[in-house]
Amino acid sequence: MTDVKFRKMRFDIDATVPFQWNPDNPRSGVMANAISMVVVGFERYLVLATKEALKLKLDPEVREEAEIFIAQEAQHSAAHRKHVNSMIAQYPGLSDTFDAIIRSFDDLFAANSLEFHLAYMSAIEAAFPPLFTFLIEQRDNMYSGDTRVASMFLWHYVEEIEHRSSAGIIYDGVVGDRWYQLATLRPALSHLFELGRIVNDGFSAAVPPEDLGVDPSQPVMLDEIVSRTPLLRRFARRKPPTLFHGVPTREVMKLVVGLIKSQNPYHRAGDYTPIPWFHTWLDSYEAGEDMAHYYGAPPRVLASQSA
Repeated sequence: MTDVKFRKMRFDIDATVPFQWNPDNPRSGVMANAISMVVVGFERYLVLATKEALKLKLDPEVREEAEIFIAQEAQHSAAHRKHVNSMIAQYPGLSDTFDAIIRSFDDLFAANSLEFHLAYMSAIEAAFPPLFTFLIEQRDNMYSGDTRVASMFLWHYVEEIEHRSSAGIIYDGVVGDRWYQLATLRPALSHLFELGRIVNDGFSAAVPPEDLGVDPSQPVMLDEIVSRTPLLRRFARRKPPTLFHGVPTREVMKLVVGLIKSQNPYHRAGDYTPIPWFHTWLDSYEAGEDMAHYYGAPPRVLASQSA
């Protein structure tokens, strides 16, 4: 079992947050906006699946894990919904994009079994510790923009690492077949890539190019990883992306290895050791610091830089 806590967090994200909230790394800014769009539907999907699992006869410890897991995930969804609302307030056309994402998850939920949903959940959540550890370690590059958005994302990443075992514990308590989970990875990734296409098309249609700052049609994280991986480099686009500009290739390779290991049927996310900054964030929260503005640049500083 994991030591997971519910923290009541509030973020003052509203229409004053610019769409391109991270001008020093605009690709990261657009990627984070896309993540918010998808996260609301994804977290809602996880909550629905876990609530269905809670209707079953579960081991008391599994039930306890499931209850704190959905409490955290529901709060993540609510925080990212504020971010989505801020984008829609500025660009109403994004409402259609968001609705399409929610419908996609609703259709997925209606068309598949509880076993599938829990396998999807466990497989994707297993990839989060290495992915979010990488993003936290590269925070100076990836999250140096508006503190309201940057702080929300880093809080979310810390809590995802904190409950790193939860989805696997729930899956094992209901299904337990890790090879079935591995078989589910392909349709899960296919669904996520389709969501990426929906978001990219929506951003391109609703947000003016000057506000985007980049071409949203590029799957920037995938391109960056491909361009840095020796065996895959020949498949990279001619114009390399700049999402990970300044990040050593060895750090990208650590991410690749971590993602691969996370899908091993014998992998247990609870064995993952969080990085020191994870504990720094938790200690800062316990000390009563303002975690809603914990990292990034104050809006007035960003405004003066762009003036």
